[in-house]
Amino acid sequence: MKAIARAAFAVAAVVAVFGAQAGAARAEQCQRFGGWGTGALEGFASFMAEAAMKNAAKAKFGDTVKIGPVSKKCEVPNLLYECKAFARACK
Repeated sequence: MKAIARAAFAVAAVVAVFGAQAGAARAEQCQRFGGWGTGALEGFASFMAEAAMKNAAKAKFGDTVKIGPVSKKCEVPNLLYECKAFARACK
């Protein structure tokens, strides 16, 4: 009876280890990306910042990257608008 209990415990331990590894393999890889853009118009600077952020995410995770909500901040420190865009992207 002890032999059967030990064998069952060993099988359960092996299944638990492989199940945990399979779950970790399916976990999404996510990272926060940012971009920066300038322009005479705020819309253009914002577009350039968002495009730079998306290009960085695609360079890291490929064309199938999922990009979350984008947060943008624009200011005019001198003659041109400067915008920064950030978003979380997952593979």
